[in-house]
Amino acid sequence: MSNFRINETHIMVIRKDSATGKLVTDYLPLEFKEQAKLNELKKLSNMAGITGEDMFKATQQKGLGYLLDYYDFCDCVSGSYQCCPAINIKDVKEGFYSNSQAFYRLLESRTIPYCLSKKYKECREDPSIVAYSSRHIGWNSMNFSLNDDLSIAYNTNFGYGYANYFTANLKYKDIDILPYSMWVNYYNANIFQILRYTRTYCISNSEWQPALEFGRDVCNSLVQNPRGFANEWLVGEVRKMVDGLRRIFNNHGSVIAVNESNGSGRVLDTKEEIILYKGEKISGALSFLGKIKEIEKLNVSMESYITSILDMNRQMVPQLQEVIDEYKEKLAELTQIDEQLMEEIAPIKSFVDNHINECATNFIGDTSYSSRREAEKIMSEVSIVFMEANEHLEELEEKESKLSNMIYNMRRVVNTLSGYVETIESFMESEYAKAA
Repeated sequence: MSNFRINETHIMVIRKDSATGKLVTDYLPLEFKEQAKLNELKKLSNMAGITGEDMFKATQQKGLGYLLDYYDFCDCVSGSYQCCPAINIKDVKEGFYSNSQAFYRLLESRTIPYCLSKKYKECREDPSIVAYSSRHIGWNSMNFSLNDDLSIAYNTNFGYGYANYFTANLKYKDIDILPYSMWVNYYNANIFQILRYTRTYCISNSEWQPALEFGRDVCNSLVQNPRGFANEWLVGEVRKMVDGLRRIFNNHGSVIAVNESNGSGRVLDTKEEIILYKGEKISGALSFLGKIKEIEKLNVSMESYITSILDMNRQMVPQLQEVIDEYKEKLAELTQIDEQLMEEIAPIKSFVDNHINECATNFIGDTSYSSRREAEKIMSEVSIVFMEANEHLEELEEKESKLSNMIYNMRRVVNTLSGYVETIESFMESEYAKAA
């Protein structure tokens, strides 16, 4: 498709081959059949004395008024505040389009929204087409039945800036096909996304190609090997996740965690990094058990995988608790040292602050931040006692700042690991875990 630009020159579709039952992808051209009339309007826009109002009237007269209608179209899918509103004569009189050439550029830009709206209709009416690309503005969910057992929903929210998304959700006999292996393959995998989407895509028209090819390939694998489909796409993903969890659980050395966004490897080699990673991945896997259990509706036993996840979580608790207890003991020691340090700092700080304030008031006239800095400079030049006290204060405050950061980080680790323990123990108390 080197000469094709999805949703610009062509719309991409998934089409069913009636002879083989397989799905194929295709590209349908977006053709504006009244280009000759548009060319006439372009010539008119370049004539002297022609206004936007003249162009508006000429557009209606030539039967191209539909280009001024509202279209459900997103100009820049990755941008924000996108829309393609209807244009009336008032907009032309009061707005930017009062210029004839600007008005023509507006008309020209609306040929793609018009062609896409026509092509959407054609796709809906063509029984051989099961899915197609789009540039709808805002929230949109396009649900397609690929065959009797398999459906796919393409969910988009184009043109809404930070709220943009583009996802595909596959279902096999009403059971979500979810990318469980992402949980162990990537350091920054998101539980919420994994539980909701089979795949996520970048916000770009070109991403329709991998998105539609994914639906095509999954469906064709079902046609080619219906018996092995559930094992590959449902059980296979769970198996990969559980195998990954075992590797993480049993690894006592460094761990290489992959960043999903750019594929770079991150080495986790400190005790703290590894226990945090293990705790997150092992306890987080409990969130998937409800969905994994649903696979058993296909008469496929998931008991061994569920048991493995539960066993690893039970064994994870004492490992987490050991680090929690160790850090709490260190925290008590460090907190006591920090309190002693603050007691040592207090009188020196009081001495320094009093002299700075007095100097700022007497010689500068105010105690603003800039004046205090100037007063501090003056006092350091005229008083050796002040200078030595101030330098000692800075040393102590730097030491206390580093200690305070260490205490903060250790408390964060304790709170995070305690959260994992609470998650595991709460789950084990549930009726689900007891039954398993």
